[in-house]
Amino acid sequence: MNLSKHSINALRTLISGDDPLTQYKSGPKLVDFFNSFGARDVYKWRDGGLPNNASRNQYVVDKLTEFNGTKVLSDLLLTFADERFYSEFENPDIDSAVAKINGIIKHDNYNLDNSSGIYVMIGEELADEIEVEVHFEEIQQQFLHVLDQAKYTIWVTVAWFTNKKLFQKLIEKKRQGINVQAIVLDDEINQKHGFNYEEHFETKRFMKMGLYENIMHNKFCIIDLKTVIHGSYNWTEKANYNKETISIETSRELAEKYATEFMKLKQ
Repeated sequence: MNLSKHSINALRTLISGDDPLTQYKSGPKLVDFFNSFGARDVYKWRDGGLPNNASRNQYVVDKLTEFNGTKVLSDLLLTFADERFYSEFENPDIDSAVAKINGIIKHDNYNLDNSSGIYVMIGEELADEIEVEVHFEEIQQQFLHVLDQAKYTIWVTVAWFTNKKLFQKLIEKKRQGINVQAIVLDDEINQKHGFNYEEHFETKRFMKMGLYENIMHNKFCIIDLKTVIHGSYNWTEKANYNKETISIETSRELAEKYATEFMKLKQ
């Protein structure tokens, strides 16, 4: 994501919280905020405070400029469309905050859009940065680690789901306010050894189809509409003892393709 200097300057009070629409951040809080996106700054309590003795708003401009041209900037702006980042507001006006951001970044051909039910950044020049990891060992732990990082959505499509640790992780993330949905096979394995998924999150049980009772045999998980985990691994206890493979791929374009298939299966 690449913004003009004018846009970066216009965003500074929204980021710092000097704008009444967003949460005020002291110098140390600003350092913590930007460090959560990969910065490595230190607030020097007895030696000038912010790096380079900058004012709070100048520090914001400096960090936005540093992140400019990367996907990090997009992720940073998306936090202002998430109610979890307004803990000090009793009734946050998120729509107005998003509208103000959009009024700024539209000049750079970007827009925070929630037509899919959650906000995503769209734009003419928003490059898709692709990362791929392949794992053959400790697959359950890899799943738990990636699920733990989910901020907005977890959509699971898997034939058999009997793994208690993964089930508990989804419940935990649901309690954090994350949108959790699952599609599983409606068969005797899930009925006998699975869980009451519907009690905890939105679930569709996919019935066998046709003369030969063809099954839904997908195994993929979409996280935050940007990360996809797929491979041979079913979400079962037995799979932990098999020779299995998963690929963890970070790509907005790929995630949206899997999300489209997820929506088709739901229908």
